[in-house]
Amino acid sequence: MWTRARIKQEAKNSFKRFGYWMPFLISLITVFVTNGFGAGSGASSSATATTEYSFEHGSELSPAGFVHFFEEFLGEFGAAVENFFTNPLIAMTTAFILVMAFVFGIVISFGWGAFIAGPITVGAHRYFMEHRAFGSKFEKIFFAFHSGRYLNVVKICFVMNVKIFLWSLLFIIPGIIKSYEYSMIPYILAENPQISMERAFEISRKMTKGEKWKIFVLEISFWGWYLLGAICCCVGGIFVHPYYFATFAELYQVMREKAHGLGFADYADLPGFFPDER
Repeated sequence: MWTRARIKQEAKNSFKRFGYWMPFLISLITVFVTNGFGAGSGASSSATATTEYSFEHGSELSPAGFVHFFEEFLGEFGAAVENFFTNPLIAMTTAFILVMAFVFGIVISFGWGAFIAGPITVGAHRYFMEHRAFGSKFEKIFFAFHSGRYLNVVKICFVMNVKIFLWSLLFIIPGIIKSYEYSMIPYILAENPQISMERAFEISRKMTKGEKWKIFVLEISFWGWYLLGAICCCVGGIFVHPYYFATFAELYQVMREKAHGLGFADYADLPGFFPDER
């Protein structure tokens, strides 16, 4: 029976034994690759638009000038909306472009997740599982790419993401439940990248059976830390990432002990983590 306090303490102990800053770097790269790709463009576009308007109309905007600009904008916007609804060709073309953009965005998202973000996440989990036991090296973040079973990792990560997405279409709750049910799959791939898809899903499902609520509570226990980090110049949360990754590495260790103890996985499925031969 595991407790939040115990595995969090074990995560802190791993930093005392093997250091904090390399896990910090690994977690920062992983979070950027999986969540931060392309962020920040909106603010730049807004600043550019304001600057262009200021140069075009003189120096600083006066209240009267702003009102005039706003009236012109509303007039042009209203004319565009009227033209859109009265011109079937424009409406159909716009709808087609929006649908294609949506489909393209979905394809890019799943492709990035399967070919880049998924393997990087698997490598990060490999790093943190090694770090908790004996320390690890930076290049472990690329473990999936040079494991010899990169395409197997890509395939399983892709199918996992598609399943979570499809379950989410049934309402949010089923997708959340499935995301916790499949949450051990990247760790299983980090331990055994050549495992079959069927076994990876089966083992993760059995590992998380009866554990999903506790895993959820463990996850939300970090919300306070992230909120505090956001208050600290909006960047303090990045220092919480290593703690989060290390804690869930400890959780996976408990889950794999459960798998071996209950006999639904053996050492052929989960062979363990060992230091590289020197």
